[in-house]
Amino acid sequence: MSTQKQTITEAEYEIMRLLWDAEGSMTVSDVCERLVGREWTPSTVSTLLQRLSKKGIIGFTKRGKTNCYFPVMKRDEYSMSETKSFLSKLYGGSVKRMVASLYENEEISDDEIDELRKMFLESDK
Repeated sequence: MSTQKQTITEAEYEIMRLLWDAEGSMTVSDVCERLVGREWTPSTVSTLLQRLSKKGIIGFTKRGKTNCYFPVMKRDEYSMSETKSFLSKLYGGSVKRMVASLYENEEISDDEIDELRKMFLESDK
């Protein structure tokens, strides 16, 4: 995986969640069967898988005429990349500014602040 950030659309992310949760590779049919609340055609799913493959986020192997897709980028790699991008874009890369904003807008409770404090204190040991 390259160090360049790869953007994943909401639709592509739905596909990625299925691939990350799968115990093995998945075909277009497998993905279509597992999509809940979406009635995407196999053609739509195939297009999304091809885009993810071109981005280098997933790979595939051939099984006869069928492509079997699997994640190349791990879920935690993607989460960290998105978190860093979010922090950079909205808070200048500052976790402190983000937490302060959440606290000031009452989006984070005193109990959650205490849990964070304990977590950080334990990591210093």
